[in-house]
Amino acid sequence: MASPPGPEVQPTSVDYRPERLMHLMADRLYFTVHETEERTLHLITSFPQIFFFSSYIPESYRSFCADFGPLEITSILRFIDSVRDKMEHPRLAHRRLVYYCPDSPSAITNSCLLLACYLMLEQGFTPEHAASRFDRIVGLPIEPFRDATWDHCSYQLSILSCLKGLHKAVSIGFLNPSTFNTEAYDALYEAPEYDISSVSPRCVAFACPKDTADEYNAVARKPSNHVQPFRDLGVTDVVRLNEEGFYDDAEFVLSHGFRHHVLEFRDCTVPTPEIVERFLDILEGAGEGA
Repeated sequence: MASPPGPEVQPTSVDYRPERLMHLMADRLYFTVHETEERTLHLITSFPQIFFFSSYIPESYRSFCADFGPLEITSILRFIDSVRDKMEHPRLAHRRLVYYCPDSPSAITNSCLLLACYLMLEQGFTPEHAASRFDRIVGLPIEPFRDATWDHCSYQLSILSCLKGLHKAVSIGFLNPSTFNTEAYDALYEAPEYDISSVSPRCVAFACPKDTADEYNAVARKPSNHVQPFRDLGVTDVVRLNEEGFYDDAEFVLSHGFRHHVLEFRDCTVPTPEIVERFLDILEGAGEGA
């Protein structure tokens, strides 16, 4: 992380309206919302001294149910790289940079989180300071993130909470943005034969293996396909959370030597506190990884 950008002061509140330039840092970086592509083209033409830019990343999240974000770590880091490239480009050194996004709550929320991640990881803002750059915008239609269900969500995840979690991951060494290998991460994520994400040094998440191909996957994601990636990641225990029948549970144990646990709950719902507690017990007792 960069050095903190000076003392934090109470930010001045501003009222939200589309096309208003909302200041983020120094006299370089701003944020705005455009209602139509036609308005974007008009503004670019009308204000050539300003460099307007945007990104597909805030709208690239693929929902499971009613969720709309937040985005995975590779998207966050690629977004930060994109903003950094523009901030450091010599031809843009004397121009204001204005990031714009479409006028929808989900796009605005994801854009604000990504910009706040840039302020925190690249410019040294604290989580609170980064979040405050958007909290001060009265009426900005930011929505809390939610769980991946269709049910009523009883916990609303704020941008600040996401920033605090990311800041914690960096501070304890779970994540080093300057050395994180996005290509290696993507090679495991949504590959034809498996879908694996490294969550932390001791925890790996993966999509349910399937012995046969189906409408969602043209290639069968068999348990055997997962063995070498799991070995490379230090996995010792496999936990099945979804319903049975897609693969033989015993294969992980008898053929490959993993410990296998079943904590089944209905898809697109939230696990009970008892399942969560049991999952954490398994994770704590897994040794090097799970």
